[in-house]
Amino acid sequence: MKEKVFDYIEEKKDDVVDFLCRYLEYKSVNPGIPGKGQELEVQKWISERFEEMGFDKVDYWAVDEEKKRPNVVSTIRGTGGGRSLILNGHSDVVPVPEAQLRRWTVDPWKPTVKDGMVFGRGASDMKGGNAAMIWAAKALIDNDVRLKGDLFVECVPGEESNEGGTIGTASTVDRGYKAPFAIVVEPSNCEIQPITPGAFFFELTVYGKEAHTGERNLVIFPQRYGVPTGPQVGVDAISKMVPYLQFFQRLETQWNQRWRHEALGGGGYPTPDTQGTGVFTINPSFIEGGTYLGSVPGYCKLTCCVWYPSWLKGEEVWSEIRKHVDAIASTDDWLKEHPPEFKAPVITHWEPNEIQQDHEGCKILSKAWREATGREPVISGFKAVCDVTYFGKRNIPAVVFGPGDLSMGVHGPDEYIPIDQLIKASKTYAAMAMEWCGVV
Repeated sequence: MKEKVFDYIEEKKDDVVDFLCRYLEYKSVNPGIPGKGQELEVQKWISERFEEMGFDKVDYWAVDEEKKRPNVVSTIRGTGGGRSLILNGHSDVVPVPEAQLRRWTVDPWKPTVKDGMVFGRGASDMKGGNAAMIWAAKALIDNDVRLKGDLFVECVPGEESNEGGTIGTASTVDRGYKAPFAIVVEPSNCEIQPITPGAFFFELTVYGKEAHTGERNLVIFPQRYGVPTGPQVGVDAISKMVPYLQFFQRLETQWNQRWRHEALGGGGYPTPDTQGTGVFTINPSFIEGGTYLGSVPGYCKLTCCVWYPSWLKGEEVWSEIRKHVDAIASTDDWLKEHPPEFKAPVITHWEPNEIQQDHEGCKILSKAWREATGREPVISGFKAVCDVTYFGKRNIPAVVFGPGDLSMGVHGPDEYIPIDQLIKASKTYAAMAMEWCGVV
């Protein structure tokens, strides 16, 4: 039966690609700001496609205040006696800013198929994964595969703005779509990822003292007795920020020597992954400073994104950073009297998620990958955050497994997905559903 399903998916490769291209044409942009996602039209389209495909049930509802950001869940009902399975992905995509658009070699909103790839915004993140899971379910329907357990196929809004805990994934669970295992089809390069890190942002603001740029020599150089110098005249806040930037670079190295895990940031298990080592980082996302072009800068603000391991609480990590900030300030005459302002978390805090690598769901997914591809699976960690967290918070074990990869233009120019991965993932989802849910 599985071979028949695999053959069907292979024969329908062009249809899968066409479906994905149509999906990508919808500008379901989410700028990362809660309440601003534009998922309505694409979710209507998905709902219509689910109806056409012959699912036993198609559920379409919204919990946001304006009812413009709906969830869509389709169901293949089981005959009974089997376990249910959730396949989940988000329909929102990140914007294409004007500055980035110049670096695209194709139109991000007119999908392009070339060299075995599909190019377009959202190809890897994550409409490609969604297309793969949808066609896996269609393959089961069209080949009259009768599952014992229910299969839920979910397209949700709000992931890019961390609204999965409110209007998206969490609301599907609250509506009653529960199962003993879930697969979030984020781009994992078809690696099985039972662990994700946590992420938060912090702001560090150093305050200096403005002075005319003509006085900069007095600000930075010692002067003879009687001539004002240093903080008597002004303080360059940007220069005062430099020791912090240098320290955060050193702290990244220490963290990755201290926090070690065989799957997350360890290089892959039992065979090498594509994620690389050293994922516990402090990224300086924004830096700003100064108030006037003719003044010594009177302030400097740094905004950083931090990735931390699943076995720690976010509070532990930002408390450590705060202690280091205070320690550095204690070594500087100005900062001792005018300490920096540290705020964490700001913007967002996304908690980590982890299940055991030997969870039965991971084992069966590994088996499904072997059956679909003839290759050994790679166990690694998802080097980002996603809605897997909100399954974990509702006590549903979940992993990340999907086609595409963060390195394939995700959140950047020329985003793409290999068609070969798209088809392999679709076969794997179908095999997983048959093995996990059981077949009559």
